Amino acid sequence: MAKKPLLIFPSPTTAEKSRKFGSSGNLFFPSKGRQIERHEDKITELERVLTNKSAALQQEAGNIIPEMILVLETVGEISDFFKAVRKTPGMKFLAEYESEIDPDEDFYILDDNGNKTDKSVDSRFYLTMTNQEALRELQKYWKEYKKDKQQQDFRRGTTNFRTLFEQLRDIRPYNIEDRVRDTGIQDYIDEIKAYDHDIVKFEIELAYREDQQQNENAYQEVVRLLHLNEGNEVAGSRVVISQIQYHAFIAEAPIQAFDNLTENTNISFLKSQQILFFRPVGQIIFETPAEELQLPTIEEPEDNQVNGQPIAALLDGLPLENHVLLQNRIQVDDPDEFGVNYLGSQRYHGTAMSSLILHGDLDDLNSVPLDRPLYVRPIMKLNSGFNPGESLPDDILPIDLVHRAIIRMKIGEGETPPTAPLVKIINFSIGDAFRPFHSNISSWAKLLDWLAGEYDLLFIVSAGNHADDITLEIPEAEFDNLSEDQVQKLALEEIVKTNYSRKILTPAESINALTVGASHYDSSKIANLYQRKNIINSSELLSPISRIGFGYKRSIKPEILMPGGRKLYRKAPIQNDANKTTLRIETTPFTANPPGSRSALPGAEGRVDATGYLCGTSNSAALTTRLAVQLYEVLLTLTNEEGRTVIDTGFFTVIIKSLLVHSASWGEKSSLLLDLIKNLPGTAANTSKKNILPYLGYGHVDPQRILYSTDKRVTLLGYGKLSSGGAHLYRFPLPPSLSTDKIEKRLTITLAYHSPLNFNTRKYRKAQLYFDNVTHNGHLDLSRSYYDFRTTQLGTTQHDILQGDKADVFIDNDYLEIKVNCREDASGLEKTFLVKYGLAVTLEVKEDVDITIYEEIKQRLQTRIRPTT
Repeated sequence: MAKKPLLIFPSPTTAEKSRKFGSSGNLFFPSKGRQIERHEDKITELERVLTNKSAALQQEAGNIIPEMILVLETVGEISDFFKAVRKTPGMKFLAEYESEIDPDEDFYILDDNGNKTDKSVDSRFYLTMTNQEALRELQKYWKEYKKDKQQQDFRRGTTNFRTLFEQLRDIRPYNIEDRVRDTGIQDYIDEIKAYDHDIVKFEIELAYREDQQQNENAYQEVVRLLHLNEGNEVAGSRVVISQIQYHAFIAEAPIQAFDNLTENTNISFLKSQQILFFRPVGQIIFETPAEELQLPTIEEPEDNQVNGQPIAALLDGLPLENHVLLQNRIQVDDPDEFGVNYLGSQRYHGTAMSSLILHGDLDDLNSVPLDRPLYVRPIMKLNSGFNPGESLPDDILPIDLVHRAIIRMKIGEGETPPTAPLVKIINFSIGDAFRPFHSNISSWAKLLDWLAGEYDLLFIVSAGNHADDITLEIPEAEFDNLSEDQVQKLALEEIVKTNYSRKILTPAESINALTVGASHYDSSKIANLYQRKNIINSSELLSPISRIGFGYKRSIKPEILMPGGRKLYRKAPIQNDANKTTLRIETTPFTANPPGSRSALPGAEGRVDATGYLCGTSNSAALTTRLAVQLYEVLLTLTNEEGRTVIDTGFFTVIIKSLLVHSASWGEKSSLLLDLIKNLPGTAANTSKKNILPYLGYGHVDPQRILYSTDKRVTLLGYGKLSSGGAHLYRFPLPPSLSTDKIEKRLTITLAYHSPLNFNTRKYRKAQLYFDNVTHNGHLDLSRSYYDFRTTQLGTTQHDILQGDKADVFIDNDYLEIKVNCREDASGLEKTFLVKYGLAVTLEVKEDVDITIYEEIKQRLQTRIRPTT
């Protein structure tokens, strides 16, 4: 099979944007009279509540800012409510969050016949910083709302308050429960208490203000309250990042301060109206082994030289720089001096990730080292405390650390020039185990999203690991007689049943990043399983430890699966339930023997040639970064007759993003999951393709499908910039040899982009780019056997696979039209703002079909050549 270069679409023509249609659903809201009955007393009492809250803190600390965070909970969304808040004197919009509630007598969803259903109802929480002036304005709005609609006189720009009152479910002050919900702080406190520690460090995120003096005043107020409760700020930890509306610092206090997380506590800083959230710090990422293992070794490569500058960076632990597989191949930049006391024998995670990026799985005989060096910025330290391992620091906020790392790379820091200005790919194999993603996007993900757009970067983020035991619904005696396929079915059933506890870890919900889950595969050979159990026997399926989506606003996360190694289990020696079988996961972070992805590791003291096996989504992200670098080199080879690179490197990031997804597919074994999901109680038959997406994303990646074309598989690349309301029309030449004969064919289309952001609305994504449904294209009779087409448009990568085997009739010079559209999603997308995108389209036939289509398509492309950029 001869390898052929990827081809490039001629320049697209401009076109009119295709219209999108949507439905807001049939929500039932209470009458005005009922709303007045429900909320009159609450709204009347707000001023008194503010006065009492401020007075209570004033007695302790003095100089307390007389304001509070007000929670406005609605059923359904209010478009651009933040604009009405801006028009209200004394009121500052802070955030919009999403949740779901059970229907009640006042709020519910109607079916098509107008009958009440028991479906969950979407709700919104709008947070506003509110002082007495703002509360008086709010009461004026309320007074207008109570009038007949014809007599209402809302000031221009504030009519959304009428909508607010129509949909209002609750109005109340922000409280301590809000500050700790879904933050992981309670689990963190419990963990530290278990080790009998008296002092706890934690993050305090403050309500962000555009006025920096107000930020300073709020910070000083919280610090005073901390001091009154024997707490302190950690020096130098405060950070304000205006671009993502983030203001936070690290504090420490006696752990008993968190004994009572209710409004009845006497710990005043917990009640501060300047605080949005309390969060853990110093999370362990990789637990170092308690005992030294005898690891296999590897010979030093004959040639360890690399060329060029790094185009990929690793933000991780400090690697073992003089390991035989890494020496001369990595550029370590450690301005924070994390390397001090970071013993070489404990540098596991950074060493393994560097090795996987540079060399791939060492047991893959077809893998060759990358030619370019890898830039490494350590963002983890060695924690030798109560829970030893490699961890995020507990005296620097990870958001601050990542922000400074990217700034230093791309534009320089102080008098230091950019340390890695050509970097386009960032490997981020780190997640916050205390913060599984459920619905509201984290500040960490916001940072990655903003950095991706601002500095033209592709963050490749691991989905996170769920390394727990698994219990199967079968008695032990019956389990011992099961076949591999039967065990696999039971394991998948348990994964589906426990999906809520397996959600991706922050910041994997980042919409501009590419999130990677683990497929259950590696290149090692297992001589003997002994008593171990391999509970998934297909490389096309997710690993049992890989976390699952959805992503933000039910977008597809993780988008792709890459090999993460085969994690094995052992039957628990004592079974506590006679009707079930518990399997214990192998808990060692790495082993000397397969299975797993084989990589460089620190060895016994002084050894620099050790290797070992490890499993998880970190491996998957690292192997994806490796593939991204390979794609970068492929794009550089696409030259014209003068030898100049055809594609502007400014488009490489979004093209690589599209190509990484382009080769993904579910594979035949996906039917096992589809069948399980179809049979779940309450699951509609037409939603199974949508409901499988959190588990498989777009599927497992086959790298060979995107690195080159063949005579029977042709990939064309497109790229460009679109503003809101614009569209580009691409024409894919149809090969004459496909006409009239019955031939199985497959068409794959992938679009990727980075969206600018609006942090004031839950819509968040300012731009939506999408391609039209091409099932009815007028030439090829194709059908969709993969994915849910609507769901594929919810993120920043859209991927579609269409197949057909009919005898299509078309004439020479006919073509398939693919339209890429751009529309405003969240408000604030300037008409002149241009959104860059990458497009990949592949047409293929089976290898045993006696036709070749590459040259036919190439010849027809040459009549319309894209100008060199």
